[in-house]
Amino acid sequence: MPLYRYEAINERGETEQGMMEVGDEIALYETLRARGWVLVKASRKAVPLMRKKKVTPRALAEFCRHMDHVIRAGIPILQGLEDIMTATTDEFFKGVLLAIIRDIENGKSFSEALEAHPHVFSRFFIAVVRAGETTGQLDKSFHDLAAYLEWTINLKARIKQAITYPIIVIVLIVIALIIFITYVIPKLVKFISEMNMPLPLPTKILIAFEGLFERFWFVPLILFAALLIFFALSKKMERVRYIWDKYKLRLPVLGKLFYELVISRFLRYAEMLYKAGIQIYDMLGITKEVLNNRYVEAQIEAVRDLVMGGESLSSSMSKVGVFPLLIHRSVRVGESTGTLDSIFQELGRQYDEEIDRTLRRVVSMIEPILLIIIGLVMLAIILSVLWPIYTLIGKIG
Repeated sequence: MPLYRYEAINERGETEQGMMEVGDEIALYETLRARGWVLVKASRKAVPLMRKKKVTPRALAEFCRHMDHVIRAGIPILQGLEDIMTATTDEFFKGVLLAIIRDIENGKSFSEALEAHPHVFSRFFIAVVRAGETTGQLDKSFHDLAAYLEWTINLKARIKQAITYPIIVIVLIVIALIIFITYVIPKLVKFISEMNMPLPLPTKILIAFEGLFERFWFVPLILFAALLIFFALSKKMERVRYIWDKYKLRLPVLGKLFYELVISRFLRYAEMLYKAGIQIYDMLGITKEVLNNRYVEAQIEAVRDLVMGGESLSSSMSKVGVFPLLIHRSVRVGESTGTLDSIFQELGRQYDEEIDRTLRRVVSMIEPILLIIIGLVMLAIILSVLWPIYTLIGKIG
């Protein structure tokens, strides 16, 4: 739907400005009129093709925290939503909240109003809210959603913090190599070639490399572009994405981290959905759609089929094989004792700790590898450039 920027007069005679995603200007007028507002002017806002409208996880977490407080304090939901809408500075989210208020006033439930905005609220989010409505524990649902969203934010922050230094070093090394190859090497090769003396093997290799680079400088650019195209296709072509998602879990060093992230995400989703009272087969159906790994999603679908066929969750997990032995044994204990939610919570905590250890291990391995690369580059420079120059100076002396 198109996005409109509007200016309206509210019921108190104050000017309100914002943005809303609606079908047309008539729908915008009706939506604002239902709130008691008078539309003054509206303009359709052009949205760049490469930019998707979305609400940040931080904004969603704050929304959930506010809703938790609103419901616990006994404030009517509509009034609480109006207060949140007034306080938010995100114009797009403000329009979404206004549409939710309109839908609730027209008789829809909270979860039904959220379903009209799948680009903002995931199926997982809506399922937890619906379960809270059914059980009369909507405040707890929002509390759990806020905790989950903050966990994802903190996890991303930890990963970014861990990889920032290696990325900076790698970028600096690449820049230095590009400068060395494009500017320094050609001048040094010309100087060394004019010495009219036998050249050592490293210098001959350097001269040959410089000649190849001068003739085929575009090949690295083509390879880099092909790599970008591959990753773009892996997100749009399901078969390519499935293969990539499967084999990236087997990569040396990083594969273990990718695997732990997927399993940790599954455990967090499973804990929240099960605590909300959602049945196992529904929990698996919702979870498999939000893991962002097609291979693991296919394995969870296989688990769901086995559960639908009458098998227990632990037995189904053990037959599929994507889950480690610790998980399906722990799940078996949780099934027999009726503490499956606690098992999911404890396993999630353990995997969080394991992710931290793996991150530290990956970073500790990357740093010496980078030092080795820098050392090899320096050694190559010494052998190929300084060696013949030093030899020439020795002969002159």
